[in-house]
Amino acid sequence: MPDHSVPSPNFFSAGFNEIPVQDMRKESRYLVNWRVAIVYSETEERLSFRGRAFDISNSGFSLHSDFSLPGSDRVTVLISIPATAAGMRPKIVEVKSRVVYTVLSGDLFRTGIQFVEFKGDGKNLLKQTLAGRVPAPVAIKPE
Repeated sequence: MPDHSVPSPNFFSAGFNEIPVQDMRKESRYLVNWRVAIVYSETEERLSFRGRAFDISNSGFSLHSDFSLPGSDRVTVLISIPATAAGMRPKIVEVKSRVVYTVLSGDLFRTGIQFVEFKGDGKNLLKQTLAGRVPAPVAIKPE
């Protein structure tokens, strides 16, 4: 059995004594608190639920929600980008996505979502919105 007690710098751990998960995102992350809706459009019932994105990049985001999503599930994500000025409406970005992981984090589930295909100009809207923000600090592990 491999020793997972000291992960390499290319890994992060989901929690104490858990097997580390490789961080696949290459772009900068941005701390947000944006509303999102997750829709299972390929099911007969068309299930949907809401959660909060707490960090996002151009390739995916981390979600906090009350629901555990199975890895590899295909979903449609609706991201509500808050209005930039009073009187303006939030902008909605729609993107077909894939669930990468789900772990229990406190009393909520933390789910990693990878973007697959943006609808319309959603990718450019997200990219422009994030370009105006300061990236989250990157943790550096001592060697």
